[in-house]
Amino acid sequence: MYSVDWAIKKQFQIYNISGDKLISIPPTEEAFDEFFGKLCSPDSFYIEEGGGDTFKLMALNYGHRVFTILGKKVKEYQEKIKLPKSDENSAKVIGILAKSYSEEFHEFQELDILTLKISLLYREYEKLVEDRTQKKNQLFAMKRRLQLLTSEKEVRKMIKRRKDIITAMDKEVRAIQKQLSKLLEEYPLWFNYLKGIKGVGVVTAAGIVGSVGRFSKFPNRDSIKCFAGMVTKKGNPNYNRRLKKVLYYFVEEIIRKRTSHWRELYDGMKEYYRTKHPKWKPYKVDAHAKKRVQTKFLCKLWREGIKIENT
Repeated sequence: MYSVDWAIKKQFQIYNISGDKLISIPPTEEAFDEFFGKLCSPDSFYIEEGGGDTFKLMALNYGHRVFTILGKKVKEYQEKIKLPKSDENSAKVIGILAKSYSEEFHEFQELDILTLKISLLYREYEKLVEDRTQKKNQLFAMKRRLQLLTSEKEVRKMIKRRKDIITAMDKEVRAIQKQLSKLLEEYPLWFNYLKGIKGVGVVTAAGIVGSVGRFSKFPNRDSIKCFAGMVTKKGNPNYNRRLKKVLYYFVEEIIRKRTSHWRELYDGMKEYYRTKHPKWKPYKVDAHAKKRVQTKFLCKLWREGIKIENT
């Protein structure tokens, strides 16, 4: 049995629960591969939800079992036993919880594995699109700077090389979209609900699935609203920015495509806020109406997700 504390751009802390030994490994696929390659037989790994996705997927591919627990529970227990805050101690706390409160953990099933794959692929898509946008902006700026020299042969070659890079990235984006589409066709939330909403495409659906993960980890609607940054209050800086961005794209698309029910809700909320707050500027009315639609959609999504996971 092993417990793992993951960290972004930091060493992973892996605690051998039975042997009471702690090791640190870099957060790279090569290091994970080397670690799993040394294990002689299938084992169990206990890890916090919300990260370490590559490690989880590789553990599953090597035939191990993966169990996850909410980070909030780890933090609460660590405070309860008054153990100083550190990555090493967090790994040990997860190990203690695994031995004494195994019922608090969720074991990865087929749907969780599919969710994990979609999440990892969507993140690659996000990074690629961001990089492509940056390359396009750089090309545009370069062409403007060198517009007086475009007749020069070397300059034309340089511009072509930049264009070829962007063309190659366009192909990669389409390839990832195709793969996301293939994975989503196996995903119940897609073919039972999201696919039927005009304006929700493969990328938006993948962003939702990849950002939320397991819907049943949210005990109520307020908890998922807080997670998505829909609840405005102090002390909520750690909302999921990826999910909030996806919800922004969702509402823009349903307005543009006049999606039944959701567009009517948006128009109705605009009228409601205009009437209730006659002094509000149009942009403020619009922003509040969109947020109301996003919140309603998120709550409906949560109910549908819970229903599917309990099936």
